[in-house]
Parts: sequence; C-alpha cells; structure tokens
Amino acid sequence: MAGSLQDQLLNAGLASKQQAKQAKQQKRKKAKQQKAGKAEDDQQRQREALEAARKAKAEKDRELNLKRQQEQSDKARRAEVQQLVEAHQVKLPDDSELRYNFVEGTTIHHLYVDQRQLDQLARGQLRIASLDGQHKVVPADIAARIEQRLEGVILPLPKDDTPDEDDPYADYVIPDDLMW
Repeated sequence: MAGSLQDQLLNAGLASKQQAKQAKQQKRKKAKQQKAGKAEDDQQRQREALEAARKAKAEKDRELNLKRQQEQSDKARRAEVQQLVEAHQVKLPDDSELRYNFVEGTTIHHLYVDQRQLDQLARGQLRIASLDGQHKVVPADIAARIEQRLEGVILPLPKDDTPDEDDPYADYVIPDDLMW
C-alpha cells in the first residue's frame, strides 16, 4: 500500500471520484484562505507598524517644535534683558578711586564707583547685572523687571551681617567705611 490515503479509499471503494475532487477543492480553498488570512494579518501588522511609526514621528516633531519655541522665547527674553540693561545702566565715573567689591558665584569682582553710587549700592537702590561676562549697574526697579524676565542676571543683595544674639564677637562691630 504505497499510495495516498485518497487513492487507497478510491481503490477500496469507500469513496467516489467526486468526493475526492471535493476534498481536494476544499483542501485548496482552505490553504488559499489561510494564505489570504496570513497576508491580511501581515498587512494588518504592517498598517499597525506604520501607524505606530507615524505617531512616534508626530510626537518627536511636537517635542522638537516645543524645544524650538522654548529656545526662541529664551533668546527673546535674553535680548529683552540685554536691551533693558543697556538702556537703563548707570554710568560709572572714569576717574573714581572708590572700589566696590562684590561676589559672583565664588569669584570676587569690583567696580569703581563714586560715593553716591556706593551708598545706593549699599542700600539696594542700585543693583548689579551680570550679562555675558560684563557687569553693569542698574536701578532697583529695572532690576526687578529684569528678574521677572530672566533669573540669575541680577546679583543677589548682600546678606544682612548683623550678628546673632549669642555670638561672642557681637561687641566687635566692623566699621562701615572699611573697604576690603
């Protein structure tokens, strides 16, 4: 018995030729449907992958646009601050010998000011703006407007150096006119 099952059934008389044809047709249809189903599944997976890639690209584009807009607004605020500083800076005298020392980060810088400007700096009526490595003196109201637009440009006011009540050196007051 070396034939296929179909041949064996035909030879034994258990099935007719018509039944054999129908079985072959059904087998072909089933195989064709499975191929079509696989093709549809593959197409569906491709569509889903394309949709996911499109959504990922749209999200990435949105993030890039937000980043560009943020950079543009930062650049515009920086230009506005630069313009405020340039327009409202206090002119420092060229021939002054009074040296005003201030700390920026961990570095000590100085400006040469006159006595009136020194008093205003000490009272907080004038403030120092540090922009692009340059230090300019601006009025306090302009400094407040600059701080609203861009943090970190205006140097903080010096800390109040009044001694604590339990400080053993509270009786030794540093003179106001001491310049360091």
